Amino acid sequence: MRAPIKTGDEFNKVFDKAAQSSRPAMYRFMLLLSVRLGLRPMELAGLESSWFRGEELRIPVGHSKRKQGRSLPISEEIQAAVKAHMRGNVGRVFLNKQGNAFTANGISEALRRLYKQADVEGSCYSGRRTLATSMVDRNVNIAVVSAMLGHSSIATTQSYIGVTDAMLRNAMFN
Repeated sequence: MRAPIKTGDEFNKVFDKAAQSSRPAMYRFMLLLSVRLGLRPMELAGLESSWFRGEELRIPVGHSKRKQGRSLPISEEIQAAVKAHMRGNVGRVFLNKQGNAFTANGISEALRRLYKQADVEGSCYSGRRTLATSMVDRNVNIAVVSAMLGHSSIATTQSYIGVTDAMLRNAMFN
């Protein structure tokens, strides 16, 4: 089953649930990286604090599906969330309560649990699919969307994109 595309209101419900969790800064940051940057669970699981450099996130070779590394611009919101979550610590970004690094499966389960607790149908790829769809909906070139998601093929990117009501209206009446 493909991850469902979410609305802003649905994401707000999930962020509200994260704020009520036992580790609000961590879960908010995890969600932000999924929703705003479209990071995969494997990328979230391997994330290191040193990858954040000023206004950029640099994912090195070997930490993504792509054969090469990639760089993504990050907003002030994400920069603030890095600081709030890491509180001066360095190293692996997402650690479980025992202090061990999350696995990709652990990230997937954590995000799935947040969606479920917020009573929103969603999965660890909902942020990624929603990001891709919203970028296309805003007329961002698909090659840019593909680069953002770290795809080597635009065909892969197309499989992430859904069709929204706004897209249909624009196609029919503009």
